[in-house]
Amino acid sequence: MTILELTTGLFPDAARVDEAVETLRGTHTVERADTTGLAPDDSDGWAKVVRAILSADHIVTL
Repeated sequence: MTILELTTGLFPDAARVDEAVETLRGTHTVERADTTGLAPDDSDGWAKVVRAILSADHIVTL
């Protein structure tokens, strides 16, 4: 199973959730996508995020 950790900077407890997701590594594939530095007009950057979202089985938003 592929889990996408989508970092948005919106949640203050992100570090704790990140630790929990890290425990799943090894039994599951954990991918990461960070949107905190993406400009609204960064088409290539957002396209990569969309591809990661579409290919994930589960998404955890941080």
